[in-house]
Amino acid sequence: MKTGTKLFVIFMISGIVVTFSLSWIIEFYKYQKRLVPLDKVERLFDNAVRAIKETYPSEDREEIARRVLDKYHKNKPNRRKMLPIDVFKVIQPALSVVNDQNFRLYPPIEPVYSVLPFTVTVVDGRAIVSSSAVEEIRAGDEVVEINGRKISELIDLLLPYTSGENYSIREQQLSSLMQLIPELVDKKKDKIGIFYRQKEYNIKVMSSSTEKTVVVKTITAMSYPRESARFPALPTRRPFEFYKEGDIGVFKFGTFTLSGTIYNSYRDFVTSTLVENKDMKAVLVDLRGVASRDFTIFKELFEHFVDKRTSVERWISIINTAYNMSVLNKYGVEFEKTTNELLSIKFFNTFEPREPIVKADVWILFDRYTSNAGLDFIYTFKKLRKGRTIGEATLMKINHTTEVDYKLDDSAKMSFMFPTAMISEDIQRDVFLEPDYEIELTTEDRINYVKGIEDVMLRKALEIIKEHTFKQ
Repeated sequence: MKTGTKLFVIFMISGIVVTFSLSWIIEFYKYQKRLVPLDKVERLFDNAVRAIKETYPSEDREEIARRVLDKYHKNKPNRRKMLPIDVFKVIQPALSVVNDQNFRLYPPIEPVYSVLPFTVTVVDGRAIVSSSAVEEIRAGDEVVEINGRKISELIDLLLPYTSGENYSIREQQLSSLMQLIPELVDKKKDKIGIFYRQKEYNIKVMSSSTEKTVVVKTITAMSYPRESARFPALPTRRPFEFYKEGDIGVFKFGTFTLSGTIYNSYRDFVTSTLVENKDMKAVLVDLRGVASRDFTIFKELFEHFVDKRTSVERWISIINTAYNMSVLNKYGVEFEKTTNELLSIKFFNTFEPREPIVKADVWILFDRYTSNAGLDFIYTFKKLRKGRTIGEATLMKINHTTEVDYKLDDSAKMSFMFPTAMISEDIQRDVFLEPDYEIELTTEDRINYVKGIEDVMLRKALEIIKEHTFKQ
């Protein structure tokens, strides 16, 4: 081989080696930047325990903190550093023992994560595809098995990473966890890779009453929104919408907060809708699945249907601590000093007439998933309007934690949610909110609702309203 040729080959090989070496060094640096030192993991957990001891609105908070600590120490990490997903896997199972859906970590979602190319909604233990990034699996299909493991087995593996008072509440948190199975359940060892390597999954699905097994590959969390946008998804609930069914106006609400332009849009939506539909004889407020933490959303709507100032007495429990200063002030308690006493505070939900005032018979529709401020509003509404609620008993108890707060942990790249107050009405603690007119649903009814095929509960609710409003 000529000298020039040899030099050229050596130059090419050296260039390739240098390129790969530099790429590996860059990826190694990125990987190291993602790692969370053990002291920061401990700090995140300590903050959670402190939230229980100092702000959790329960007489049993010391005992709850002890159970959380016991659970954590059984799985305490022994590594000096770990990835955010591993931090979640260590801490969230400990927080899960609190049995409160408002006390938990949200799983981290980093752009580099490998995720399944579809999302699911879990209904009574059945996983219905809500969106997909591959043609072989379509929205509305039912996932039966993943890599030979039945959905029931996977749910059992993922439940420790959820929080809630019962299974049906916890399964609502499984959607993001199911998609994270490659990272949360199947990841064996952390590797430094220059190129992203897709992993194959065998997915058994039920599609149009036909069972089939398809092979799909993982994609990155960053690419999923772009890839899934190419395929139809199941209908999602908008923050607010309205339509008429004869003389009945139906308001539907999703979940949103009173911040930014969306709140102004909400107010404009309510006002313009009522001005254009003042002839309505009845109004149905659909609060199914609403988990909003802003009571004002519902209060302001209802104020259009009252013609005089109306107040309802309520009770709430808050720990007297500086950490709860803003919440105490909200409920009329002037903070002086921390006593760590669990206060029982009487306050009033007051409704002022709001223009335009509409004289219509107001009804509320809710389902078992309605919680937090939506549940509080329904409970308050039931004190004012008798025999005007339809649906099914809620999964969350009437005396539940509310007024939640959030903290973002930058190092672990995840949010921590914890409550600072509890509704404390003078009723038995394990009472659930029940409707005046109960509608029983089958699992198929629920799945058809999720798929957008048929809304059995709404249809029956409208029949009840027509029977009791227009035949009197």
